Amino acid sequence: MTRKLAAILVSDMVGYTRLMARDEAGTLARLKALRAELIDPEIAARNGRIVKVMGDGMLVVFDSVVGAVEAAEAVQKAMAAREAAVPPDQRIAFRVGIHLGDIIIEDDDIFGDSVNLAARLEGIAPEGGICLSEDAWRQVQGKVSLHFDDLGERELKNIPGRHRVYGVNLDPARLTPEAFEALTGERLELPDKPSLAVLPFENMSGDAEQEYFADGIAEDILTTLSKISDMVVMARNSTFAYKGQAVDIRQVGRDLGVRYVLEGSVRKGGNRVRITAQLIDAQSGDHIWAERYDRTLEDIFAVQDEISREIVVALSVKLGHGEETRIWSGGSRSFEAWECTSRGFAAHLRFTAQGNREAQRLARKALEIEPDSAAARTLLAWALIIGGRFGFLPDREAALAEAEVLAAELIALDTRNADGHALMGNLHATRMRFDDAIVSGELAVELAPSIATNHAVLALTLYRAGCFQACLMRIRKAIRLSPYFPDWFLVALGEGYRGTGQLEKAREVFEYFAARAPDNLLSQARLACIHAELGNEAQARAVAKTVLSLDPGFSAARFVEIAPLKEKVERDKFAAGLVKAGLPE
Repeated sequence: MTRKLAAILVSDMVGYTRLMARDEAGTLARLKALRAELIDPEIAARNGRIVKVMGDGMLVVFDSVVGAVEAAEAVQKAMAAREAAVPPDQRIAFRVGIHLGDIIIEDDDIFGDSVNLAARLEGIAPEGGICLSEDAWRQVQGKVSLHFDDLGERELKNIPGRHRVYGVNLDPARLTPEAFEALTGERLELPDKPSLAVLPFENMSGDAEQEYFADGIAEDILTTLSKISDMVVMARNSTFAYKGQAVDIRQVGRDLGVRYVLEGSVRKGGNRVRITAQLIDAQSGDHIWAERYDRTLEDIFAVQDEISREIVVALSVKLGHGEETRIWSGGSRSFEAWECTSRGFAAHLRFTAQGNREAQRLARKALEIEPDSAAARTLLAWALIIGGRFGFLPDREAALAEAEVLAAELIALDTRNADGHALMGNLHATRMRFDDAIVSGELAVELAPSIATNHAVLALTLYRAGCFQACLMRIRKAIRLSPYFPDWFLVALGEGYRGTGQLEKAREVFEYFAARAPDNLLSQARLACIHAELGNEAQARAVAKTVLSLDPGFSAARFVEIAPLKEKVERDKFAAGLVKAGLPE
């Protein structure tokens, strides 16, 4: 026998049997193309050797763990981009496990406990993810520009003992506690109030079409709890980043800076639904409360309220009488209208022309069924705003005008509706009515203090109004509520620093923004501007070339007027920085 130390990579395709049953010839053709165009070249580029292919699985050896991790990272990132437009139930995705250990080589095959351990690591990796053993993790520290999550000690099937496992963070939107502190200047510490993350509920129905149903239940619970002033609730952007992953609750607590985590599952069949929910202390791992509900679909809203109430009681959160009335008085709700709205929000969040049209259609259908539905009005208003701004709708002004009517109706139906005030603030800012926009925005965050996007929209309004210090305070709050925040949060953070004269901090933010979103004109143009203002002429010119490659017709004047600032002196200053960087006036 020949023995050697090697990096072992085991990969497996998710849902292979289901995809083969659906379209055997098509699935095999797609796999063949993936190997020829992506997988085999990435492995060969890092001196890997494919030992064998087992239907939907692959065993590969590398001389270096770095090579194995880099190959896996390249394939997984390319797969995510390549399959993004494919319907979820038809996507091809892989799980990968990597271990460094002793192997036995016989002919062209390899054997040994190390191979088995790598295979077990692959089995616990999330869809599209990579898991490493501790031995492999040690070898790549400081050698690859990746963030690793400590997933704790795990028992692996038929492998003696407990093994520490690390996951590779492949999400560019993930803000580590260290990066949070570097960007915001604040530590990611536990808040004084009870803090909670509501993870996406697992769809146990075996039907990918029911994902919206499980997501909708978790989102409704999250939204309800976000209205409570005595609780800090993480935003959807952050908690739903864990969707489809086998997570370690303690790691979630560390990543998001929360004390408690709610997780659950949903199984829907016919007119019946089973919901399980459990509240866990993320520091100790102890279960605080758990319950199972078997109900009809018509009772779904009562279950959501029940779960929310149980959490409030378990965490001893204080509720004022008026606040309690607002939170639990949902009124009569139609399941059919709720289903349309849940599907509509899922379509809206795709931010595509097709998704936008579908969101509007479903919102209007929900309003036909339930004319006083606040959720459907909110969905339709946001879809119209996004459709108008992104050019999905032919008449921008008509879309914004209808959105303003809907926002006014929301406020007329309930003067304490945070969504209505947030929408109105956004529309006021669009029309340069900044004083009104700030009043509406501040009321929205007062009424629903844990809605991160409302804080961020207000921060952008404050930036455009020239209130830079207030902008910084507000966007830091938004990022604290959503460490997996959308890219556009960085506009407010960087411009807040820039407006208060902290140019080096602004540069750090815009460099992070550009690295996270290299094809985003908002990031590159601002980075060029800040380099020019700091006197970094060479860097400014280099970034300006990137800007022109993204938009050959770019002009400083047009860019500044996309979201115009209130004060002319600030508009002129911004334009001058862009021109100084070498961009056309």
